[in-house]
Amino acid sequence: MEQEAKVNKPFLKKVADKLVTAQQEIDELALQFALGKAEAREKFEDIKRELQTRISEFKKSIENSAAGILTSEQRQKLGELEVQLALGKAESIEAFEKQKKKILKALASAESATETWLASIKVPNHLQHDIETFKLKLEIVKLKFELKKFELTDVFKEHMSKAKRQVDKVTTSIQDTIKEKSDQYADFRNEVSIAHNHLREALRKLVK
Repeated sequence: MEQEAKVNKPFLKKVADKLVTAQQEIDELALQFALGKAEAREKFEDIKRELQTRISEFKKSIENSAAGILTSEQRQKLGELEVQLALGKAESIEAFEKQKKKILKALASAESATETWLASIKVPNHLQHDIETFKLKLEIVKLKFELKKFELTDVFKEHMSKAKRQVDKVTTSIQDTIKEKSDQYADFRNEVSIAHNHLREALRKLVK
């Protein structure tokens, strides 16, 4: 138990850091689009490259852990996802939609192939949070491709404030109540999910 707690402590801190970063990056991306300082096709490439990097880091972390190597199926599914992320630039909404559909399908397969296994060997699944952030950014990029005018409404700002408060709540809880037990992350899983949902709800308000 003591050894597991030592592993979980930095993981929980990383969860908190990732939540804060995700909230800030999503807010900043929406602002850039609203001010006309970013193009959808360029940001789409950026977020694909970000996830490619996280997948590479994830595979290295697994190989370097006591869990051993990934199975052939898991490597195949992650490889298929990497292939989809490496597709060429989407110059139109039609090309974006085709790529998005293929990427989300590959994402679902990769998650399915790794999630249960990772839980069973008690290895922190950092990739899960990177995937959630990617999906949220993907929603903003989709809106930018679709909308001629991208506005940060008062309702959007209000929901982003709610999301930030939830993120702050999670990070404070993690910092203040870390306990010496192996199922540490399970205590915060629901709060993390709520934070992601608040961010997702805020994005929906961009089109209201």
